[in-house]
Amino acid sequence: MQNRATQGEKTATGQADDSQAFALAVAPLAAAVANYCDHVEHNEPADPTWVTDAGEKLGTVAFEHAAAVGRNLVQLYAARLASIEARNVLADGSGFDGREAALAASTWRELQLVQSAHDRAYHPDVIGMSRLDQVRHYAFHLAKIVGAFAEKPDGNELLDRRLPDALLFAIKLRTVMGARLPDTPLPLSVGS
Repeated sequence: MQNRATQGEKTATGQADDSQAFALAVAPLAAAVANYCDHVEHNEPADPTWVTDAGEKLGTVAFEHAAAVGRNLVQLYAARLASIEARNVLADGSGFDGREAALAASTWRELQLVQSAHDRAYHPDVIGMSRLDQVRHYAFHLAKIVGAFAEKPDGNELLDRRLPDALLFAIKLRTVMGARLPDTPLPLSVGS
């Protein structure tokens, strides 16, 4: 009986350790994006690769974490888009279906086009902002992701919302900086 309790504690502790390791991996990426914004606002030299590299690494870290916890990141991302779309004031039955489009995507470029179509349909407020305002807005979201993973994890919140958000912003960071994502296949996910 005591072994089962100890095993349960190790599982919860292991999940917290994995989540906090994810937060530690993402924190410098969030800082790079914030640093870009700060430099631009102060009219100091700012390298766009601070943002695009952060986006690329964020995507890699998100896929690695999803694999480590046994989840399919593209399916999580598709479900997240569906959730965002369903509660959006612009939602109607005939609009863009991000879930379906995301599940059909097999390359980074296809997923970038899915995200772009989703943003045009459901986030005109954000895509209408200046580039700097968009990047700053994304920096806020990255801080929320880091904070969620740094706290004691609520598995559903992290896996259903925050982890797919990491992929979402991995795409958006590169798109807002004018980077065309490659036609290379998405990393294999669990359950693909």
